[in-house]
Amino acid sequence: MLVSKELFHKFIKYGVVGCVSILIYYLSVFVLVELLGKNPLFGTSVSFVIMSYFSFLLNRKFTFGSDFSYNKLLRFLAVSAIGFTLNFLIMYLVVHVLSLHYSIGEVVTTLVIPIINFILNNYWTFK
Repeated sequence: MLVSKELFHKFIKYGVVGCVSILIYYLSVFVLVELLGKNPLFGTSVSFVIMSYFSFLLNRKFTFGSDFSYNKLLRFLAVSAIGFTLNFLIMYLVVHVLSLHYSIGEVVTTLVIPIINFILNNYWTFK
């Protein structure tokens, strides 16, 4: 087998945490923008921070079974920043360089970035 069963289970848990994190993000955006009338840029920025914090906590405990440390939090945020940057670069390449529909970029980022983030978090952040 190319991937161990343990690693595969971690990746599935990582995906579940990712789905929960997205729900937290969209709920936060809805509350801040729609209910509290905040500016969408402010709402999405604050929601990204909230989502990242919950994603860290859930992944730390549920996915990787790791202890808390500020060093791990900083590493997690660095991995998140790498994912954010990759998302921007891939979308720019697909839309502005290759002149393809943005949905193709979304598919590529959805397939590539979670795998990269999982590898970095598994072997660096929570190691």
